[in-house]
Amino acid sequence: MSSESSIHMAEVVQPGWVRSSQSLHQGSIVAEHQVHPAGECETSEGLPHHVLVFGLGNVSRQVMRLDGREYDSSLRRGDFLLIPADAPFFSACESTDEVLAFIIQPTFLESLALAVNPAQPTRVELISTFKRRDQQLEEIVWCFQRETQVGNWGSRLCLESLTNLLAVHLLRNYSSRILKSLKTKQGLSKLKLNQVLDYIDANLGQEIRLADLAQVVSLNPSYFSSLFKLSTGISPWQYVTQQRLERAKKLLTRHHYSIAEIAVQCGFSCQSHLTHQFRKMIGITPNEYRQRL
Repeated sequence: MSSESSIHMAEVVQPGWVRSSQSLHQGSIVAEHQVHPAGECETSEGLPHHVLVFGLGNVSRQVMRLDGREYDSSLRRGDFLLIPADAPFFSACESTDEVLAFIIQPTFLESLALAVNPAQPTRVELISTFKRRDQQLEEIVWCFQRETQVGNWGSRLCLESLTNLLAVHLLRNYSSRILKSLKTKQGLSKLKLNQVLDYIDANLGQEIRLADLAQVVSLNPSYFSSLFKLSTGISPWQYVTQQRLERAKKLLTRHHYSIAEIAVQCGFSCQSHLTHQFRKMIGITPNEYRQRL
């Protein structure tokens, strides 16, 4: 079925249902916090993109028809459903349903699979799934949700890294073809790693995206992320956060800077985002750190 005959997500989910939204990976993944009222929604044509719906609350009863199968069950917080692209579906819920939805372009998964393993078939087909529990997926989604609740959706680099992990997890566990990773023991070359670290140091005060870092060394963002972790032992967004906090600690010694000004100079979205990360990584707030100097 071609995407031209499919219905777009916006025609199924009404604008009033979307509490917040974030576009990631240049629009290839859109994450939305949605609150659905009781009622029905249906598309016989399917959607042009994959949709992962992660439950944030408890629902007493939901009826779902997906890929010719019907489900009638309650849903708990942490249950998820996966609607593949072009899959017809019908959903009816007896009560309000709060979810975190990830709308994923098929081409994003296909390019990701190709980067991980060039021998991978170009077309990726996900398996329709209803009311599943997946501990690893839950950990990724809860981390994502916590980050979105910090200062204007938190760190874009962190969110892109988490959605990248989410996409790889879907390919490995919910694809009709199992994704086999190339076994790479070596990370980035010393030259390329230094190029990336220099770029990060020069741009700490700016927004840094995973695609920006990958472009420095001309690599696919997903493949770059795995090589960076092999080289440093941590993910790109963890390294960037560490460096921003180190710069913040130095600036906190200069009392003519307010904490809000330091947050901006170090690339945090706002003072609350800096405070959240500072307390999380160092154990105290920026203000407490300054008072101890």
